[in-house]
Amino acid sequence: MSSEDLTVEAPPTRHCRVCSVEINAATARCPYCGARQFKRQPILGWRGLLVCLAAVAVAVLVTRAVVNAANDQLRYEPYRSPDLAALVPVGYSDLLVSGPHGTAVASFQSSSDSVDTETVRATMPAVGTPHSRTVALSTKLSHEAGVAQGYLGPVVFPGGQTAYALDYTFDSGSYAVFAFDACNHKIAVTLTLANSRESVLGDLSKVVPQSANPICDGPAFSNRDRADTAVPLSLPK
Repeated sequence: MSSEDLTVEAPPTRHCRVCSVEINAATARCPYCGARQFKRQPILGWRGLLVCLAAVAVAVLVTRAVVNAANDQLRYEPYRSPDLAALVPVGYSDLLVSGPHGTAVASFQSSSDSVDTETVRATMPAVGTPHSRTVALSTKLSHEAGVAQGYLGPVVFPGGQTAYALDYTFDSGSYAVFAFDACNHKIAVTLTLANSRESVLGDLSKVVPQSANPICDGPAFSNRDRADTAVPLSLPK
């Protein structure tokens, strides 16, 4: 049996950049003078960093342009009164509605289409549960001619709060009603959205409901009506 001699190639070498001694080309430091053989280089370098920053900026601008073009009406502005806080689509005007002591209500309407509205109503004390109030509304609507009901059931807002929702259509509008309790279940809140386009109503329903909240110690919910202390809270017995 014959065997062939194995040839081992010598490792490549290079000269140390400080003392010029011939060393292994892969050596990070010279074994004689200890000099580092390779300069530390950043992962990207300043040119690569600029390219990445430019790419991110372009991506953000393009994404924003696409979103705004597709959802031109879905920009919001905050609303806050002494009793209520909510997000309102830009272009909606305040209808300046009011309610009796114990009830706070705010209603807004689009300047381009009177069907497009948002109404927030908060009432103290909270009667029943969000589920029972939603079922009662569904029962009432079932007797209305021309009303077609859709989803009826729970929805969960970001953060874990549960509300009950009812979707229905009537005439030329689509409606979404959300019922929930606030202020340690003392105040019943009902948010009603209406829109002539069902797709827009769906997009509004993803943003607006969880933004609506009563101010727990607002004038409408205080023991005394701070808005007008002359108004009696109850009739004398």
